[in-house]
Amino acid sequence: MPSPPASRFSPLLAQPGPGTAGVPKIAEQARAARRDQIIAAALACFARTGYHTTTMADVAAQAGVSKGTSYLYFESKEALFIALHEQWNCGLADRVNAEIAALPETGRRSPRQVLHAVAAAVAAHVREETDTCRVLMEARALAAHEPAIAAAVVAADTRTQRQMESLFEAGVEAGEWPAGTDPELAARLFTACLYGLMAQWHLAPGSFSWDAAAAALAEGLAAAPLAALTVPDGDSQPSATPTRPGDPR
Repeated sequence: MPSPPASRFSPLLAQPGPGTAGVPKIAEQARAARRDQIIAAALACFARTGYHTTTMADVAAQAGVSKGTSYLYFESKEALFIALHEQWNCGLADRVNAEIAALPETGRRSPRQVLHAVAAAVAAHVREETDTCRVLMEARALAAHEPAIAAAVVAADTRTQRQMESLFEAGVEAGEWPAGTDPELAARLFTACLYGLMAQWHLAPGSFSWDAAAAALAEGLAAAPLAALTVPDGDSQPSATPTRPGDPR
């Protein structure tokens, strides 16, 4: 029997930072609060003027601290952007985990239902963290010129791709997707469609229902054996697109 999809799909979680053994609890909490304050200030600045225009001095002014204080927590604007990226991923992972945990046991063992839960969690996160999502849409463009940002984006994408592949593999094993389904391609299509929806949402906020779009995306990939999601058998080719009634083809 295949392992439960919920256990095989482990959403992206941030790695713990350096240890703080010996630091008084109150000082540790104060430092964490100040760090979050600076990240929030950076988000406000990035959302207002973009990554390239924002300076560390802008962030410090927004946070109400000295420029030197900002550098005590983040060595550069690039490091701040990466911290924001990690914060988004951690929040999304928590939301996905909660959405899956809320499913009944039979749902947690169903890859189809887990896929729906993942899509619903992403939709809710985008709606509730709109500014962060909009700012981070810039990450892939920045990755072309900012090596550290590129490394963070590639690492996150690689983990997500593996997790989604695992979910689709579990679905094939459970008989919820056809035997010829390509988990790698299905995972890429799912994440690519989500990114596309995010881009459209930020260009025209409120132009569509995120809940409906996410549900349709999950159902589209879970509903039926599509030629585009299957691996050709031997030398055969995927079947042609079905013709519509009245189509002369």
